Amino acid sequence: MKLVKMSAICVMAILVLTILGSLAAAHPPGFVIPKYGEGSLKVFIIHFSLTPKGSHYIYQIEIEKNGQSYLVENYTNQPRFLFFSYNYAVEAEAGDELTVTAYDSLFGQKSRTIIV
Repeated sequence: MKLVKMSAICVMAILVLTILGSLAAAHPPGFVIPKYGEGSLKVFIIHFSLTPKGSHYIYQIEIEKNGQSYLVENYTNQPRFLFFSYNYAVEAEAGDELTVTAYDSLFGQKSRTIIV
């Protein structure tokens, strides 16, 4: 009976540690760096993922111009496991505010705003 009880406790401990470990692995992007020039917005992203073509990746980039939604792009994977960039055609004038938000498929998001 002690063996069954001890085995059940061990199995529960392993399950709890596995669940906590998977939650720790899910994280928002580390950096989102937008750069604007001549009708083009380049967004450089740093987001570590061991499964960039699987379950953990940046699934959406949202661009707002002066507080209004301008462009939303959805993705089914990320090109690399650590850093990558996307280019978007964005028309902006001096003084316009561009906000870029990158959404993680498992947990969180990161935003960055620039003034053109």
